[in-house]
Amino acid sequence: MVSPHAATEPVLTVVITCMGRLHHLRQSLPLVAAQTRVRCLVVDYACPDDSGSWVESRLPMVQVVRRLAKTRFNISKARNLGASQANTPWVCFMDADTLAGPEVFGRILDVLRDRTFFLADPCPDALSGMVVCRLDDFRAIGGYDELFSGWGSEDRDLYTRLERSGCTRAFFQAQAISMIDHGDAERTRYHRIGDHFLSLRLNGLYFQIKTDLARQTNTVELSLEHRQAIRSRISNLVLSNPHSAVQMEVELPWTTDFMQPPGWQLRRSIRYVFEPEKPSHHE
Repeated sequence: MVSPHAATEPVLTVVITCMGRLHHLRQSLPLVAAQTRVRCLVVDYACPDDSGSWVESRLPMVQVVRRLAKTRFNISKARNLGASQANTPWVCFMDADTLAGPEVFGRILDVLRDRTFFLADPCPDALSGMVVCRLDDFRAIGGYDELFSGWGSEDRDLYTRLERSGCTRAFFQAQAISMIDHGDAERTRYHRIGDHFLSLRLNGLYFQIKTDLARQTNTVELSLEHRQAIRSRISNLVLSNPHSAVQMEVELPWTTDFMQPPGWQLRRSIRYVFEPEKPSHHE
C-alpha cells in the first residue's frame, strides 16, 4: 500500500485540457488548485480563449503547457502532452467541466496502491473519462492512442490496455464531484466530425477491432502501422456513407498453435457488421 501522506511533496498531478472551455475552467480549476498534496497542470490546446494566459495570471501555482499550432481538438494528444510534463508518481486526467469538491483528492490519495488504476464511483457517462493511475504504468503502455479523434472510446481503450498490462481496476468515491451542464455542441465544436454519435460509431468500431486483435495475439497494443491501417479502413467505410451499415473483415495472423502440415496454411478472420437495429415486431 502506498502511503502518500508520508511525504510533503505532491504525489498526484491533475491534468486538465482546454480548447474553448475557459468558461468551464474558471469554475473547475480553482477547486482543484485549492487542494493539498496535488499539483495542477493545464494543457492550453490552441485554445481560442487563450486559457493558458488566464491560468498564469489568476492561478500562478498551476503549470501551463501549450500547443500553439491551430488544429482540431484531440483529447488523446492533449492528455499525452500534459502527461509528458508531469513529474509526480501519479496522474489524474480530468475534464474542464468537472467540479471536484474539497475532499475528493484527499480520498483518492488515501486509496492509492501500486499496479492499480482508479475510476469514479458513481460514474455517470460524463465522468467516465476521469482516471487516476501511476504515471509509469501510463507511459509503459504508450499513453492514450492518438489515432482516436473526435468523441468517444479513447478512455475505454486506455483502461482496457492498462488491464492487459497487469493493472487492476478500482474505484474512488466521487459523490462530491459534479458536472457543469452543457450540450453536445460544446463537446464537438472543435472536432472534425460534429455529430458525436457518428464519431462514436467510428471510434467504437476502431476500439473493438483493435481490442479483439490484441486479445487474439496476446499483446497489450498493436503496432502503430497496424492501427493506422485499421483506422484508415474504418474511416473510409463509415464516412463514405454515414447512414449505412458497415461490413468489415479483419484477418488474424497466420501463425497457429499447432504445427501446420507441409503445403497447408490456416487463414482466419473476424467479420464485423455494424448496422442499425432492426425494429422488433410484436404479435
